[in-house]
Amino acid sequence: MISTVIIKLPKQEKDRLEQLALRYGLSLPELSRRVLTEVSSEIPEESLEEYERPHALAASLKRALKDWRNKRIYARL
Repeated sequence: MISTVIIKLPKQEKDRLEQLALRYGLSLPELSRRVLTEVSSEIPEESLEEYERPHALAASLKRALKDWRNKRIYARL
């Protein structure tokens, strides 16, 4: 089954990626699919249950995501 992923990019970045894809004879969706597949294969699959305190870790991650969505966390220190 095929599903769609939508990624919002600035126009300049999208154009740059389209040109890069064309250099390799690919469409932007095909380049994106290949890159995401390659990157995801390099990320180890873990479950929260492998950690010492999985429920506390899950709660901490949820709080961090909530803070990030509410713009309480900044990328720069």
